[in-house]
Amino acid sequence: MFPPSVIAATLMTAAALRVANASRMERTVGSLVTMPTIVTMPTITNLLRPTTRAWIRVPAALAAAVGCATCRDTAVAPPPPPNRVVAVAVVPPTAGLSPGESQHFVAYSVTAAGDTVPGATVQWQATGGTITPDGAFTADSTLGTFSVTAMHPGAMPGKARIEVFRRVVAQVEVSPDTATVPIQGRWPFSAALLDSVGNPLPINQITWASSDTSVAVVDATGLATGVGPGTATISAAAQGKTGTAVIAVVPPGIGPWTHEPGGFSVISDQPWDAVASLGWRLEFGVLPLIVPDAGARLSPPNVLQITYPIGFASGAAPSTVVHSLPGPRQLYVGMWWKASNPWQGNESNSNKIQYVFTNSMGSAFMVMYGRPGGPYELRVFPQFKTSSDIWLTPNVTNIPVTLGQWHKIEWLLVSNTTTDPPNGICRWWLDGQLIGDYSNVKYPSEPFFEYKVAPVFGGNGGPKTETDYYWYDHIHLSGR
Repeated sequence: MFPPSVIAATLMTAAALRVANASRMERTVGSLVTMPTIVTMPTITNLLRPTTRAWIRVPAALAAAVGCATCRDTAVAPPPPPNRVVAVAVVPPTAGLSPGESQHFVAYSVTAAGDTVPGATVQWQATGGTITPDGAFTADSTLGTFSVTAMHPGAMPGKARIEVFRRVVAQVEVSPDTATVPIQGRWPFSAALLDSVGNPLPINQITWASSDTSVAVVDATGLATGVGPGTATISAAAQGKTGTAVIAVVPPGIGPWTHEPGGFSVISDQPWDAVASLGWRLEFGVLPLIVPDAGARLSPPNVLQITYPIGFASGAAPSTVVHSLPGPRQLYVGMWWKASNPWQGNESNSNKIQYVFTNSMGSAFMVMYGRPGGPYELRVFPQFKTSSDIWLTPNVTNIPVTLGQWHKIEWLLVSNTTTDPPNGICRWWLDGQLIGDYSNVKYPSEPFFEYKVAPVFGGNGGPKTETDYYWYDHIHLSGR
């Protein structure tokens, strides 16, 4: 039962409505009789019955009085703008890490329209380990399950799940597996730690050792130094597992790089099983091909192939691959190289093979020089800002380049220690024979910065009218 006061108030309201309706039953305007809208009186039961339907937003007392049972709410709140960020998504959503390993997470904005937009501005939090403001998470030594959260004001946060577990070293791989250095030459070995399924593990404590310190010694970073002639085993150990490599130490003048000076550290030893590998990268042009050549002299069968197609313009290289240098002031380059037979020489007589660059003071390059029909010889042209722009020509012996044949090229550049007169050295060898020897080169004060295989086809003249090739079997860089 409803309270009497509620029933009385309802009856009074109903009576008042009936009086109001009766007074407006008829209105005469000219000859027209306008019948006003009659508010029908609902029953008390209908007035007081609860409902779950949406009502027009009118005062509650009026709604109750008139029994507006059929007035639905049409004033629905508008949807959010389509570009409003309503949630954050984190990629990757899960990660498995060992203690000390890192994973970079990326946050994406999810808009009201359902679009996923990169570059969300978020605040990162992690329940374990550490996370940087840009989403780089690093696991600490605690094992277990953790989460990272990306938060954006007014949006649902995004989360990722992290499992931190300890993976055990199952294998140690030492690279390279063999190396040859002259006495006092240095070679940097590296070690990779792998788990039971071959996945790399973060590098932690590795112990390096040499089996014969009278032949070679190795420091805590894996840098081996030749002491005396012979061979030694270089080992890397971690978590009870060991990997090994063999180093051969030879007197100067023996080995694959006959004229590499003692005391030089290896910078790169590239057999060209892949282009963008071992610190090398493509800088310009098309990606060169790795092709088989069973006749390659040092590291068959794979060689690097540079292709000059018909129509290739003069003054450019089809490809340029680069290796950074750690700032040596003395640099040795050894390579096996071959030009195709036939070969269409450039009208400028210059067919470039390789470059050495400083950071901002210019470069020097080596060319196969000769008239378009040959014969060809190896020349060097220093074009540093300190240079006189004069060709360094063979001044010891002149051995011509044989097209279609592998040649071993060695090149030594030693920066000057005096400038008046300059005493910089530039020497180069072809197939083991010294053909150019200059000791008055004026190098810039900057150290060497980059080495480039940049085989530019001349500098002027017409395009290629035939398809020609350069091949590189191996490139060895060292210096100090």
